[in-house]
Amino acid sequence: MVRYSAVAVGTDGSDSSLQAVRTAASLAHVYEAKLVIICAWYSNTGSLLNTPSSETSVLPVVSEDLADEYLAEARSVAESEGATLIESRKVPGAPANVLTTVVDDADIDLLVVGNKGINSLTGRLFGNIPTDVARRSTVDVMIVNTDDPRS
Repeated sequence: MVRYSAVAVGTDGSDSSLQAVRTAASLAHVYEAKLVIICAWYSNTGSLLNTPSSETSVLPVVSEDLADEYLAEARSVAESEGATLIESRKVPGAPANVLTTVVDDADIDLLVVGNKGINSLTGRLFGNIPTDVARRSTVDVMIVNTDDPRS
C-alpha cells in the first residue's frame, strides 16, 4: 500500500495554487501526513528569455512580505481541509528550483502542484513550473487540474 508521510505544495497566492493547496491538505489529512506549504520569493523581476521587452515571459515579483501573506492564506485553506500538522516555508529563488530543493531537504514523499501554465502557448514554448518540477523531482508529483474548481 502506498503511504505518504510528508506532502508538499507550492503556492504563489493565485486561485490555481490555492486549489493545489486544498488537494494537498486533503491528502495530508487522509494520510495523517505532515503538510509543507512552500512559497518562493524573489525580489527582482526579469525576462526568462533575457529580453527586457518580452512581457509574456516575465516572473512577477513576490516580495518576502507578500510570501508571508500567501503562506498565511494557504495555511487557512489547509486547515479548512483538515490538515493539522502544517509547516510553512518561504524560500528565496525561482519557484521550480525552490520546490525541488525543499522536497529533497525536508524528506517529502509527494509534491503537489497546480497545472497553471501547462496548457498555455507560453508554457509550451518556454516551459512552466509544473512540467519542470515533474521532470526534476526525486519524489512522486501530483499535478492538480486547477481548471476544474472543486469544493
